[in-house]
Amino acid sequence: MAEKSDKPQSALTIPERAVALATQAMAQLRSMEPARRGRLAAAALLVLACLGGLMWYAGRTDWRTLYAGLDPDDARQMAQELTTAGIPFDVSPDGSALLVPAQNLDKARLATTAKGGPRSGRMGFDLFDKPNWMGSEFDERVNYQRALEGELEHTIGTLSSVQSARVHLVLPHDSLFTTEQRDARAAVVLRLRHRTLSDGEAEAIANLVAGAVDDLRPGNVVLVDADGGGLLGRRGGDAALSAREQQMAERLVETLEPVAGAGNVRASVNVEYDSSSADEVDESYDPAQAATLSMQRNEQTSGAPQASGIPGTASNAPNARPPLYPAPNPSSESSKQESATYGVSKKTRHTVQGPGRVRRITAAVLINYRRTAQGKRVTWQARSADEMKRLSDLAESAIGFDSARGDQVTVEALAFDDNAAAPEPTIADRVLSMASQSQVLLRYGTILVALLAFFMLVARPALRLLAAPPLARAPKGQPSAAAAAHLPAEPEPRELSPEHQAKLRAQSVFEQVSEAVKREPAQSTRLLESWIRSE
Repeated sequence: MAEKSDKPQSALTIPERAVALATQAMAQLRSMEPARRGRLAAAALLVLACLGGLMWYAGRTDWRTLYAGLDPDDARQMAQELTTAGIPFDVSPDGSALLVPAQNLDKARLATTAKGGPRSGRMGFDLFDKPNWMGSEFDERVNYQRALEGELEHTIGTLSSVQSARVHLVLPHDSLFTTEQRDARAAVVLRLRHRTLSDGEAEAIANLVAGAVDDLRPGNVVLVDADGGGLLGRRGGDAALSAREQQMAERLVETLEPVAGAGNVRASVNVEYDSSSADEVDESYDPAQAATLSMQRNEQTSGAPQASGIPGTASNAPNARPPLYPAPNPSSESSKQESATYGVSKKTRHTVQGPGRVRRITAAVLINYRRTAQGKRVTWQARSADEMKRLSDLAESAIGFDSARGDQVTVEALAFDDNAAAPEPTIADRVLSMASQSQVLLRYGTILVALLAFFMLVARPALRLLAAPPLARAPKGQPSAAAAAHLPAEPEPRELSPEHQAKLRAQSVFEQVSEAVKREPAQSTRLLESWIRSE
């Protein structure tokens, strides 16, 4: 048995303390039961495995995708360029993607794009860099279509919301026969960086493709989500109605915010449409007004012929003068005839009304109280009636209010819930905000918190439970372990005087006798009676 050092604990050196702790731990392990010792070893191995996993996670390399969807030739060329630049990289299992550490991502992009970058996918108009002397006219048309599709794919891929694009074109076909003519069509498959694509972006992509192809209308461009989201940019009747209402609500907010203040206006608009169609013909007559439709006049004159001049040669001679006063002809006649058609004034109106006419518009507008600041004190006060009247007039003008149609605009001034001053952030909130902005600090902070939580909630209670001594039953004549734990520790005999040792032995004998009397009171009573009778 190793001798205990007589030096006090504070006088020991660090190696001596480590040896003493190790010796004490080994002695405790030897004194444990085999089953308890096995459970303690299993808990220690579990703690070591968790620590190893956390250390591996903290020290592992954060790989980021540099290029994906590469051809084998491009992947080999990019790998060679990364090796030349001294940048570590990894290849995906299928060999179509290259991964580099996060801290070397920008450096790898610069190193690969300096040599032109990958050429995977369809090429653009650089397809015609090399002349094709043996190609036919059909080959040239096919190459032109491929080049046009490749250029559109590269252009659409530069958008921030698009990860990759695939374009398929059907070029227009001209023919002498109308039935054989074919309009241009296009289908675009988009892999998005986010879940969805806004309506403006979808419309912009459709117009971009339509503007690059002859005789292609934006309505003939179909946008499809590569992740199975269906068609993009297509709206049904309900969706178009909702978009129209949202647009009118945004117009209300944009109109009133310069007057009421930014963030102090909330608006909601509801538009009711008439989906029925009508065809109306209206004819009206005005009897007080008459108009001439047609007018015909006829004038005739008739009578016997009358000789004039002097009979004979003198009348036929040149420069012959007629008589000064010819004799009248009493047998001539003249007649006039006039015919007219009149009609009453008539007005015909033909009205054709298609579906989609606005039946009624209702709008609800909430205006926040006015903010007033007096030094550092901020208060919110209700707006005046004149100001609310001006805001109501502006709201009615913004949505095209029509009282004859039954439109209704309600403008109310209410106090918003966010008018209350925000509480000052605590130190813990500031620390969490700073940690969320730093990815490295957030990562290692999470590992540290997980390690401390595991140690405090799992490892420490398990070690305390396993290290506790069992509550074994003490043999007869000896105090139990629980009772012995409460007894004062007996110093070593060599450190006590003879009188003190005699007192301790007497105290021990007294405690043993007391325990025996308590354990067997009947036998102890008979023993005492025999002692008294013997005296």
